[in-house]
Amino acid sequence: MQDFARDSVPVNSVLVTGATGFVGAELIRVLFASGVAPSQLRCLVRDADRAVRGGLPPECVRRGDLTDAASLRAAAADVGLVFHLAGTLKGSRASDYHAVNAAGTRALVLALRAQAARCHVVLVSSLAAAGPSTDGVGTDLPPDRCAPVSAYGESKRQGELALVQSGLSWTIVRPPVVYGPGDAATRLLFRQACAPLCAVPPRPRPLSVVHVTDVAGALLAAGRVRPRGAVLPLDGPDRTDTHALLRAIAAACGRRARLVPVPLALAAAAATLADAFCLLTRRASFFNGDKVKELRAPGWVADGSAARRLLALPPAQTLADGLAAVARAEGRSGHRPARTSMP
Repeated sequence: MQDFARDSVPVNSVLVTGATGFVGAELIRVLFASGVAPSQLRCLVRDADRAVRGGLPPECVRRGDLTDAASLRAAAADVGLVFHLAGTLKGSRASDYHAVNAAGTRALVLALRAQAARCHVVLVSSLAAAGPSTDGVGTDLPPDRCAPVSAYGESKRQGELALVQSGLSWTIVRPPVVYGPGDAATRLLFRQACAPLCAVPPRPRPLSVVHVTDVAGALLAAGRVRPRGAVLPLDGPDRTDTHALLRAIAAACGRRARLVPVPLALAAAAATLADAFCLLTRRASFFNGDKVKELRAPGWVADGSAARRLLALPPAQTLADGLAAVARAEGRSGHRPARTSMP
């Protein structure tokens, strides 16, 4: 096992990008619960009023975004620890992902080098940056050795490269599929699993999934330990696959999923239409041609052993408990229980 140096720079202020997002909001909650005071926290947000209405203390809010160099420099001034979560999961073309996930990270790195050269950066990347894996092998490779299959994955890899080449102290965290209450992508999966018919790839693909509370806990631990130069894939306690996950979601809602295998060629054709619609309406969607490229991959399994060892993570949320909690939070747990047990 490789050993990583620990950063000893005192942390008097913490910068969070993407604080109003799904994972970001949970991270803010655990930061406050861990004792971080509002006066120590800076949250870079595009809509300051919306952020305050959403519960962020006004003293935490810094108006700006990853395309505004001046706002980045102001937010970065003399920070000791940075959690970089801002990014995009949706796009109708490769440039949509690149502008935020790659160029945005590069802009943040430049601001940090100028304003806070001794800070430690915890970058929230994605398993998509590493590329497919059916057993977790290779999911902790450095970005210059990774082989993403999608434009989204490549944009996250480019963001990693910008950080790795920056000269800053850093830790990269690569979550797999993240789920939890209040998340648009999770709601889409629940609607899909509970629909009268549920389209799935012809062959199940193995998956790693992790609950949002476990991701936030891992980020908090990474900010405390600050292992320099570590690439840490995350994994939940239960391995699943593209078919079993939808069955488990339906079971959490007291239903049976009626899976209908759909050839990936048909899915690709539907994605082409979806991409055209997105370009016309200028509204990105979770389902697109780039996502079909990831669906074609043999599997998306992470090796979370390094994160567990280095960060001393507590027991993670089981898939059954996590999905049941989402079903309750989303008002989907009142259905009549399914008659058959799930495999």
